[in-house]
Amino acid sequence: MKLASRYLFLTAVLLLGGVFLIFHKPLFAQQAKPNVLFISIDDLRPTLGAYGDEIAVTPNIDQLAKSSVVFTRHYVQQPSCAPSRTSMLTGLRPDEVEVTNHNTHFRDTKPEVVTLPELFKNEGYQSIGIGKIFHFRHGFQDPGSWSSEIYGSNRGIKRNDYALPENQHGGKAAAVEKADVPDYAYPDGRYTDVAIDFLRRFELSEEPFFMAVGYQKPHLPFAAPAIYWDLYDRDDFYPVIHPQRPLNAPDVAFHQDNELRGYTDVPDRGPIPVEQIKELRHGYYATVSFIDAQVGKLIETLEELGLRDNTIIVVWGDHGFHLGEQDIWGKSTNYELDAHAPFMVSVPGLTDHGAYSHAFVESIDIYPTIAELAGLKPAGELSGRSVRPLLEDPDAEWKKAAFNQFPRPYGAAIGGRSPVTHMGYAVRVDDWRYIGWYNVDTEVFEYRELYSMKDSNIESVNVSGKAEYVDIEAKLLELLKQYKGQNYNNIYN
Repeated sequence: MKLASRYLFLTAVLLLGGVFLIFHKPLFAQQAKPNVLFISIDDLRPTLGAYGDEIAVTPNIDQLAKSSVVFTRHYVQQPSCAPSRTSMLTGLRPDEVEVTNHNTHFRDTKPEVVTLPELFKNEGYQSIGIGKIFHFRHGFQDPGSWSSEIYGSNRGIKRNDYALPENQHGGKAAAVEKADVPDYAYPDGRYTDVAIDFLRRFELSEEPFFMAVGYQKPHLPFAAPAIYWDLYDRDDFYPVIHPQRPLNAPDVAFHQDNELRGYTDVPDRGPIPVEQIKELRHGYYATVSFIDAQVGKLIETLEELGLRDNTIIVVWGDHGFHLGEQDIWGKSTNYELDAHAPFMVSVPGLTDHGAYSHAFVESIDIYPTIAELAGLKPAGELSGRSVRPLLEDPDAEWKKAAFNQFPRPYGAAIGGRSPVTHMGYAVRVDDWRYIGWYNVDTEVFEYRELYSMKDSNIESVNVSGKAEYVDIEAKLLELLKQYKGQNYNNIYN
């Protein structure tokens, strides 16, 4: 009996028996343990057709969205790889797990934590990590989380024969690369091939699996096979919408585009030439399409092997990315374009017709969601909540706010030796984004930013301190103080 038929049959039996219960048992209780394919995509802002981007060529993820609940207001906990991924995979906020930079490992700060993949491993699943899942400055994975994990050319994936600048240099080379090569010439293409090999193995062994595939693109450098560049017209990528910094914004809110400026073909300082802006933005979209193709290959393989009907699929972006908007290139700010990222969940028998949810959800909600869908109980207390109620009713009342944070100076977050002077805490509610920069020495919110988000997804004018907004600012500041104090009681409706 097909999964959907079983689900309807069970519902009919309950109703005919006069039993009207609200329960959350595993969706797959009547058959084998459900599999999980978790796809993480680095630096992915909502440049997807499913999110309304009219330029993006992303047919595979768009198709998946039709059998998923797509969360339009998903926010990460810190717009930087290591803290964001640590938060999502532990179900804890950055201050709770004490990871707000790329040097700190949660096994040192919270050794008792059981990660999401580790939970599945402990429950008898084959827990497989391929590519970039965790991220730390001196190592990309967490061996305790996996039955088997693979990262990079020296960790189970051999180098190819293509002489590509991205693979030749230990440091940074050019910021963009268009090469007439097959997908597997790049690491992300090889991750797909390895993942497909594992899927074929699981089809034969019938072992339940939790497989996380972590794609590195569209992270810089913007390098992808030529066929994905050729999907676009370069003139579509200029001018940049809202290229200036928000009016009245404090200097502490910004960085010096350190990530981009380190590439050999980008000026160390000063304006970036118009043609290079077009090229960079073109490259970002090309890499997004490259990753979309990889996602398509994974889903096609699931279907070919007959695994799709028993596999939960999650697509998650670890944070957003600025492409010249607000005079910023990269992530590492508390603004909307960095904190907002794609998140969608496809569950056979539950989300088959597809839907959009406009509820506020956060990356810490992913761990409890996947655990509940698989019928597993987390080993410890989590700060997130399962969004299964939103999978059943995308319009259900949910959180009234989402939070993120980022430290300054910039170098303190990416693993430099500079001590943190300020921690920026941000809260997003329906019509506003509010940011308070907490001085770690004086223990006060020294700088404040208040932006109306009613008609735009880009902050334009900081109205903090204006008399007409004193009430809303007071309410949002109180939410930030509660968040800083790890009191989350007022987050939910």
